[in-house]
Amino acid sequence: MDGAAAAASDGLDRLEQLLITAAQGQQVMTYAAVARALALPPPYTIHKAAELIEALMRRHAAAGAPQLASLVVSKARGGLPAPGYFVLLRELGLYAGPSEGPEAQAFHAGEVAACFAAVATA
Repeated sequence: MDGAAAAASDGLDRLEQLLITAAQGQQVMTYAAVARALALPPPYTIHKAAELIEALMRRHAAAGAPQLASLVVSKARGGLPAPGYFVLLRELGLYAGPSEGPEAQAFHAGEVAACFAAVATA
């Protein structure tokens, strides 16, 4: 593994542990809080966090694991993740609905509950 790949893998592992800890505390985090907690260097820290979150979503989809990325929400979307979360879940075949509204809210709430339950039984 080259240096860039190792750094990306380390960031992904750190993100996963951060979200496991959040799930254990039954907490959600904003994208900005994730970027701060991971000490991502500027510029574009939220974009860097989003890229790690998407990579984690792919990892968890491949493993059939709960989507810990569900614990990262947008401050501007009333507790929902950014639209890209739903777009990627559709690409991964895990969700077929819209990126906002009652269906998105219900799906997201179910994913959050699944994450909380998964760490409670781990």
